[in-house]
Parts: sequence; structure tokens; C-alpha cells
Amino acid sequence: MFLSSNLKCFIVLAKEKSLKKASEILFVTSSPISRRIKILEDELGFKLFSRTDHDFTLTKKGLELYDKIMPHYDKMTELEDYFSRKRTNVNIRRGLMIGVENLNPFLFNLLVKTRKKTESVSYCSCDTKTSVESLLSGEIHGVISHREINDNGIMSMNFFSEPACYLYSKKFPDSQLSDIKNTPVIIPTNGFYEHYVKNAHAKILTMCPTAQVIIVDDIYDYISLIANGEAVGLISESMVSFYQRKTTNFNELSYRVEKLFPELKTYIYYLKEREFSLKYALDTVDAAQVNA
Repeated sequence: MFLSSNLKCFIVLAKEKSLKKASEILFVTSSPISRRIKILEDELGFKLFSRTDHDFTLTKKGLELYDKIMPHYDKMTELEDYFSRKRTNVNIRRGLMIGVENLNPFLFNLLVKTRKKTESVSYCSCDTKTSVESLLSGEIHGVISHREINDNGIMSMNFFSEPACYLYSKKFPDSQLSDIKNTPVIIPTNGFYEHYVKNAHAKILTMCPTAQVIIVDDIYDYISLIANGEAVGLISESMVSFYQRKTTNFNELSYRVEKLFPELKTYIYYLKEREFSLKYALDTVDAAQVNA
């Protein structure tokens, strides 16, 4: 509430002198604590601890900081405890900020729409290079991403899954989709994570080594080309719904779920300490979608 996660990790580790004991007290694994200490050291410009295999000892500057902070820290902790008891359950669950990585426009618009119906969660765009650090530092409370994040101490759950679809002209026979050597396949990067694009590209070339695959930023500029039967698009199912509303000539197009490609999974990543409030927020969002 008043105290940052980085500062809490510093104080607890300074008291316990053991990463294992600090982990037990803070209910997180050792990796997030180490990360937060590193972030704090980078911000301050000096080392806080001398490390051995099992022990953490405060450096001279670390001890000086600890002695200056502790009187205020204890008072702030008391205030946090007091207001935590006073707040209602609804207020406890408010104020979550969730970072969103490179989601396609339809899913992002859905999140914005549900945000208008509930105050329990807000969303912001975040960079794949900094999202994990932002999560560990407490700047954001969750990360929604297509990619798999395997970082010790970060938990995850499936947020959304959808199939990939071929988008093609109604003039284009379904039977030709299995033989696309003479028709370019367009894959947009704004609807897929980079790793998925690479895998889809490789799978198409495995099925048809002479196929022409074109990677573009947004398939919107190529809708007319696809409608004329000069190319085929590969997009997520939610993108189909998005472009149905956005393009006037979509009635000239057909789409088919393509089971040869894996489902595009979207995950939400969070720290253990946020699990309860985050699950409540997601339940609220689900209810808002149902009532939309």
C-alpha cells in the first residue's frame, strides 16, 4: 500500500540475512527477491548486501540505509495494517494495473470495453523487454502476453485461447487451401507473437516448400488483395471478428479454422502475492463480458 515491494524485500532480507527465510516470510520464491534487491541497488547506485552461498550481510552503505529507514518503516507498516483492516473487500481488490504485450486490436479493444464496466482493473500497454521487470518491481500487477514466460517466482494461468484461421476470397475454392504453392500466404505480426509467426511460417513451408509467405505489420492493407483471390491470409479468430466490423468488403471473404496450426494462447502472469485479487478482477471482467 504505502511501502514498495523492493523496500519490503530489502528490510526483510536485512533482518533475516537468509534468502530462504525471507522467501518464507514474503510468500514468494527467492528469484523475485533477488531481482527486487538488484533493482533497488541499481536505483541507489551502490551494493546493499555482501553475498555468500547462504548468507546476506549488509554492506556499510546498506546498514546506513537500513538504520535510517527502520524507524519510518515500522510506522508505515503499522499504518498499512491499520488501513488494511479498515478497507472493505471491494476496495482491497481495486486498483490493479495489468500490462498488455502486443495483443491484437480486437482483444485489446475488448479489455478497454470491459474496463468501462468495472473499476477493479486497468490496462496499459507494455514492452516485452521490460514487462517482467515491471511485474517484479510492483509497477504493474500482471502481464497479459501471447508468449511463454518461464521465470522463477512468476505464476501464470491461461487467459484466452483461440484458433488460427485462413482468410480467403469466396472465389477461392476450399480445396485449393491444401495446395497453396501458387498463392502467397500473408501473416500479420500485429495479431501473433513473433515466435508464433516463425512457427507458422515454418509449418507452411513444411507443407509446401515452394509456398510464398509474406510477413506484414497489419493485414488490413491486404484485404482487397485477398478478396480478389490473389493471396490468402492467416489470422486469429478474434481478428476475423475485428475485420468483419472494420472492412466494407469483408462479405467477399470466407474464413476457415485451420487445425494444422496450434491455438494461439494468451496468458496472464502474476506474483503469488497478487493471486487472490487478480483472480477476483478477472472474474469481474468475465461477468462484464457476459453482460456486455
